Amino acid sequence: MPYLKRAVIIANGVLENFDYYRRLVSTEDLIICVNGGSTHAVHLGLQPDLVIGDLDSLSNDGREKVEALASRLIEYPSEKDKSDLELALDHTVAMRPAEIVILGALGGKRTDHAFINLLLLNIPLKEGIEARIIDHSQEIRLIDKEALIEGNPGDYLSLFSLVPESRGIFTDGLKYHLQGESLLFASTLGLSNEFAASEARIKVHSGLLMMVKTRKESL
Repeated sequence: MPYLKRAVIIANGVLENFDYYRRLVSTEDLIICVNGGSTHAVHLGLQPDLVIGDLDSLSNDGREKVEALASRLIEYPSEKDKSDLELALDHTVAMRPAEIVILGALGGKRTDHAFINLLLLNIPLKEGIEARIIDHSQEIRLIDKEALIEGNPGDYLSLFSLVPESRGIFTDGLKYHLQGESLLFASTLGLSNEFAASEARIKVHSGLLMMVKTRKESL
């Protein structure tokens, strides 16, 4: 049975437009902070339920504030086999939330970090838990069966295959439809489609898709 609350993981990446995130996060959400993501939580006026990571990005003063605010803190050594976000996802998935939203996982100067953060969405996917990475302009999900995506007409939606070939793809609610076609790895066929309605439905018979939605109003 899923956890009653949605879990919001706040990583230590770039956050812009704090008002957007304040509207996005509810006081009913389970707040899990990854390392310096706890500083973002403080700026958002949120109290972390769990802070996890090596805490290397926190100053002494910042650490004291986090220790005073957080309900629970799990500290790992800086030299480890998993990133702080992967560790946070492992702990979150074990709590069986109905949904996971990840903030602060994009942007900054480390493309390698942003890239692997996208692939880490596979952890909750394998456990049947819906998960999204969100920033003020984008939403990223992995799809291996079916998904219903909310948006506004004119918003962009791109689909990319993460395996050599994703087959039997059907889309509805978009400007350009796929009706059973395949997407190949590194193909641009699924790039920059557009919402034609307030929601889009995506189905895939076999394979693995990455969906990137971009809000047109943010561009």
